Amino acid sequence: MARSLIAARVLLIALALAPQVDGSEIFTVGGDERGWSSWGETPGGVIAFVDRLGDVQNAAGNQVFVGVADSLSGWIMPLRLNPDFNISLDVFERGGDIDVPNLARSDKDPEELAGVLNGDHRVAYDRKFVAGRIVRNNGVAIRIDLGARFGMDRIVFYPRMTDLFPFGNEFMRGYELFLNDGLPHNLFASGQPIFTSPVLREPDNREVMVDMQIEPQFVRFVELKSISTLGFEVDEIEIYGRGFVPTARYVSNVLDLGQEGVWGAINWTEALTGGAENSKLEVRVRSGMDETPDVYYRSVAVNGVRELLPTDSNGDTLTQATYEKRLSETERGPIRGDAAHWSQWQLVSNGSKLNLPAPRRYFQFSIDFANRTLDASRAIADLGFEFESPPVDRIVAEIDPPRTIVGEQTAFTYAARTVNATGRSGFVRFEIETPARVSAVRTVEILDADNNRLDGAEFTGDMLEGNLPAQVGAFAIEEVADDHFTLSLPQISADGTLLKIEFDAAVFRYGTRFQGRAFADANTLIPLQTEGGDATSELDTDELLVRVTVGSQVAGPLQIEPAVFTPNGDGINDETAISYTVLHLLEPSLAEVDVYDLAGRCVRRLSAAMVQNGRVPLDWDGRGADGNLVVPGVYLLQVEIHSDRGIERRVGSVAVVY
Repeated sequence: MARSLIAARVLLIALALAPQVDGSEIFTVGGDERGWSSWGETPGGVIAFVDRLGDVQNAAGNQVFVGVADSLSGWIMPLRLNPDFNISLDVFERGGDIDVPNLARSDKDPEELAGVLNGDHRVAYDRKFVAGRIVRNNGVAIRIDLGARFGMDRIVFYPRMTDLFPFGNEFMRGYELFLNDGLPHNLFASGQPIFTSPVLREPDNREVMVDMQIEPQFVRFVELKSISTLGFEVDEIEIYGRGFVPTARYVSNVLDLGQEGVWGAINWTEALTGGAENSKLEVRVRSGMDETPDVYYRSVAVNGVRELLPTDSNGDTLTQATYEKRLSETERGPIRGDAAHWSQWQLVSNGSKLNLPAPRRYFQFSIDFANRTLDASRAIADLGFEFESPPVDRIVAEIDPPRTIVGEQTAFTYAARTVNATGRSGFVRFEIETPARVSAVRTVEILDADNNRLDGAEFTGDMLEGNLPAQVGAFAIEEVADDHFTLSLPQISADGTLLKIEFDAAVFRYGTRFQGRAFADANTLIPLQTEGGDATSELDTDELLVRVTVGSQVAGPLQIEPAVFTPNGDGINDETAISYTVLHLLEPSLAEVDVYDLAGRCVRRLSAAMVQNGRVPLDWDGRGADGNLVVPGVYLLQVEIHSDRGIERRVGSVAVVY
């Protein structure tokens, strides 16, 4: 249902789903086959499902999202309020609550409190004076957790005024109204709201039905406090607002591809209103080996010691359904990601290639909306991702030597062992990602599971200088680029087959990853990526990373604190503090500070400044050069100092988690 109030400028981001390529499939959510509402859930309940964006209109009947083709249907967006929608009615469905925190449990009736929010005029929160009951009302506060943040601009409260319950004279004689936006820095460590000064105060109220207008603002918690000693009752507290909610989330179901697949690109169609700078939309993805990405725990006491068990009382593994329906609040333990079978969430951009563990059969995505103003938001239509059957089950690879001198040409040996117990068709093309153009590809060999040579080729150095492909027997160097080279091979499909490649290359970044990719044929666009591990007993590196020697007399100690941080906006460890020490400079020199991923790509330049001897502080907020949060993982921070002695470096690692 679309709820709208005011118009705004709109920009449609026309990024349609990529066309299907040969051999690949596209799994789409949001289209006619897989509608949003039945293929995911909306934590907090503040997502609106809209058939056509043209139906989202303001009070004057104008479209809020303009310039969107009528042919596009099936959208989701953050909930947009109209002025007569009572936010209170859905509090419990959103996971919100109502309480009187300064009264003992025995002094408050949950049924009466619930009646304040449900529109039932037979039940009220009763603080009237009656014979035999002592009631102290000065300071009694009714606190409502709306369950989500809303753009609130009005609150109405009153006693029961029906023929059956004629208590119109029992209204609150003095009150204060407190609001809290629910942001982490405005909460106590317990999660309870911090209330400072009231936004409204009326010590001598004479209105039976109080109808207060407030300046529109985002609100999560509302507290109505009595500042009179007189008795009262509250039939209903109605809360109204306008505009888009500031945050909303959609989480897809676990999507079963029906078979293991490797990942291609992800695409979606997006529209926005209110200016691009006032809203954002973030899509995250993960892949898994089974249908249960999370592990649910039951908290039990064993011999007086509290333990966490992933099973119910019958010994069956807990699922989301059994966790929520069969366990009491005291029995519910933490919910943790199943790291053994599922990858971490990764932030992705529209049109990007998915870099998820593969092959995997299961996939899940989430969409997070964030709006800075009441009039700004985004909407998303069909989201699709490409996948394809892998050529083999897995490829385990390693590279030697694992360490070299920065910028120096080095002879590398790359070993890739095929795992193919299921008998897949195999691959005939293999690509290795490199930090720079290779200077030579020397030999390529294929060995069986017992390391007996099956076939091979030797290439001379001048072959890279001529026209490619350079053919030797059944092998060829198809392409040499600045960031990779590609080989064509006899088909490799047998389980245990070892591919060994010797080539020369220089490494310019600490922790450069030589990622391998296998293609079923020349027309395949989605490859199977290699994973680091023990490919052969002849090499003992068991990984794809190559490190370079760093360190100097000018570049002193590098400190990163904390080494693991969580830039999720909760106000805790949102940034990491970086400091490096500069020594023995005779004059100011240029220092560059960059953040790299483990593939050796620079994701952000933090600083490029002239420095002197001493300690230099700066920080990183977890965002890349494009202003978006980087994907979770380990990153390398490099300080490079250009002095009269040359270029000297210090490198440290930092982990980003959500």
